[in-house]
Amino acid sequence: MNRRAGKNLRLRRRTDIDGVFRLGRRLGDGLITLLGRPNGLGAVRTGVAVSSTHGGAVRRNRLKRLCREALRLARPELPAGWDFMVVPRRGATVTLAALRQSVTTLAARLAALPPAEGSPL
Repeated sequence: MNRRAGKNLRLRRRTDIDGVFRLGRRLGDGLITLLGRPNGLGAVRTGVAVSSTHGGAVRRNRLKRLCREALRLARPELPAGWDFMVVPRRGATVTLAALRQSVTTLAARLAALPPAEGSPL
């Protein structure tokens, strides 16, 4: 059984990703920075951004896979109607359980913040 996030659950368009980086709120902890923005769709869409400062392609791809899996596992606990981007912090030692905990905690804190100007909600 394929348990990947479908195309409608991923941030795919450059304009959507740029909107989260430009207009979204951000919170962080020792592992990740989570950017979030209400999307007005009623569904959670997610994405991962890992810069080349994390190392070579093998290391970056592993980090992306871990982040995507943490997002997939945390999806039922994420607030509906939001776009989230995960940016791992350089030098942090990450585990799947720690990433999942960070995502759920930071997403709940982001959703509790008052709406930003220009947000669809």
